[in-house]
Amino acid sequence: MQYRHPGQAFLSRHGLLQTEQDMFRYVEFLRQSAGLSDEPPIDLLRIYQEFGMPTPLRAPLADQQGILVDSDAGLILIKEDDPLVRQRFTEGHELMELLFDAQERLFLGTNTQLPWQAEQKEQLCDRGAAELLMPTSSFLPQLRSLGFSLRTGQILANLYQTSLLATLLRMVQHESGAYAVVMWHQALRRREAEGCLPTKPQPKKKLRVWWRAKAQGWSSGFIPKNKSIPHGSLIAEAFHSGQPQTGTEALDFGCGPLHCYVEALPIQLGGKSCVLSLLHLPSPSR
Repeated sequence: MQYRHPGQAFLSRHGLLQTEQDMFRYVEFLRQSAGLSDEPPIDLLRIYQEFGMPTPLRAPLADQQGILVDSDAGLILIKEDDPLVRQRFTEGHELMELLFDAQERLFLGTNTQLPWQAEQKEQLCDRGAAELLMPTSSFLPQLRSLGFSLRTGQILANLYQTSLLATLLRMVQHESGAYAVVMWHQALRRREAEGCLPTKPQPKKKLRVWWRAKAQGWSSGFIPKNKSIPHGSLIAEAFHSGQPQTGTEALDFGCGPLHCYVEALPIQLGGKSCVLSLLHLPSPSR
């Protein structure tokens, strides 16, 4: 089948991309064009076949997960040593890039300002990839049926063939309860790292917040990056024992103790030992 640029095909039918909702219409356009429903797992191969695209090639990329090499041929490279579920998300991301590529081409040589910055575009592509692989229409009923937990994340990740991290972030996007996902790793404070000299004793690394995402219902304040966790916490215990931990404990992110139900799962990420935690705040009615 002759190659059709999916982004150009969408814009010629639906007009210019102006809002985030337009990108989600593009996601639906991809699925419908390929005869796919919202039932998992989403078969990306059928999208490539529908538009005459070559299957993305695996390559030893160093500093990025994927790249749209040639939009005129639909040629995409994917980091070959990433886990397969991570590769699928990257493929989804690059399919979104084709939409932005099509619109940017239309604006070439004009004074028209693009309605997004580079960083914002990357975030939009991630959101589009999440909607492509985990359609809201099927994902949300599953989430509501199973409830918000690490176990649910593992079930849905297996069902949708997505990574546990991407699935948990998708859960947070859809959840209105008081939940947060926090990734912890061993690190120095920035000031400590900046002051390190080979001639001085190195400060000891602590388990600290690496990144975090909060659901809409989280109203208990900011979770600062690099905030450390006490050695006796369930999260630290998961890190040192290598075993999952659950329970209720008080965590302090700088605004006083928060009594949370904690699920802590030790994981390896990029060769680094980390702890992935779900924090559940009690509802006001409890």
